[in-house]
Amino acid sequence: MDINDIAAKAAAKIDAARDAKVSAVKQVAASGVAVQDAAQLLAAAEQKYAKDYQAALRADWTESDLRGFGLDAPAKKAGGRPRGRKATQDSAPVAGGSE
Repeated sequence: MDINDIAAKAAAKIDAARDAKVSAVKQVAASGVAVQDAAQLLAAAEQKYAKDYQAALRADWTESDLRGFGLDAPAKKAGGRPRGRKATQDSAPVAGGSE
């Protein structure tokens, strides 16, 4: 065997190893994208479930009723506009102060 044959075999082995490594990275990258896509779909489905659950409550169903149907309360609250805090009378002057 001459030096050129040995070098060609070594290069082929290195190329095969590199191709296997690149293939592994492509596979994990594709799986990562699939996980991100699934997470986005899950988040959208959870948000819709929370809104629909709240609509059922507004339609006079109770949480107990819904639980009886096998419908658990959503893990996350439905998104929306936050409710404002009610103003308090903490800063009102106290009557009957001494003079």
